[in-house]
Amino acid sequence: MAGPMRLPYFPLHVVLFPHLPLPLHIFEERYRAMTRDLVANGSPYAGRFVVSMITEGAEVLEGRPVPAQPTGGRRVGTIAEVRSAEQLPDGRWGVLAVGVARATLSAIDLGGSYATIEVSPLPEVDGSGAAALVPPVQAALDGYLASVKRFVAAAASSGSTPTEPSDMTASLDTVLKPIRLPDEPLAASYAVGGLLQVELTRKQHLLELPDAASRLAAELTLLHRESQLLADGALPPMAPGDLRFNPN
Repeated sequence: MAGPMRLPYFPLHVVLFPHLPLPLHIFEERYRAMTRDLVANGSPYAGRFVVSMITEGAEVLEGRPVPAQPTGGRRVGTIAEVRSAEQLPDGRWGVLAVGVARATLSAIDLGGSYATIEVSPLPEVDGSGAAALVPPVQAALDGYLASVKRFVAAAASSGSTPTEPSDMTASLDTVLKPIRLPDEPLAASYAVGGLLQVELTRKQHLLELPDAASRLAAELTLLHRESQLLADGALPPMAPGDLRFNPN
């Protein structure tokens, strides 16, 4: 992918990182139409569309949400590629997509049955010292996941959640099992960005960072911060189900 291109545009309450999966339940008519075009034989879009973060209170243009403005006014989203799509009898779709590249976003066209947007893929750069950051980030991630598991198990055992402790532990063992990061710094930086359960604005900031080194350094700080907050009982993590599903 080199140079500007125009692709279908799908704003979501999510920040998608390259290499990571995005399961979608498509039920709005405009996105049903988009999905039909994406999976059609000879699609001009080659099964690719653009995801960007929206937030509560985001600007609305002719009834449709547009990207939140990141720091400095630059809009950054992610080009996603459909890997599988199944249409249900009532017309809804189940789609599995994956992020393939970060991109700057510019002109939105609302003239069709769904929005399209002009995007320019961003370069993928390791940055100075990126490889050396992967081991300490791995160690911090291990500690963070252990802190999440301890926090939720403690909440369940104290009766502050409706879930039985044994059920919660089993769920956490499935969702928060030990994760081995890729050795490649870019892939590792995107994996951690997807795993961190922090505010979307923080994830968006990670997505915007120009290289793996700066992203890993920021994630190392976040992992230590979130682990400490969990240890202090100050920050409830997202529910395990929030890690898996993104409806449109």
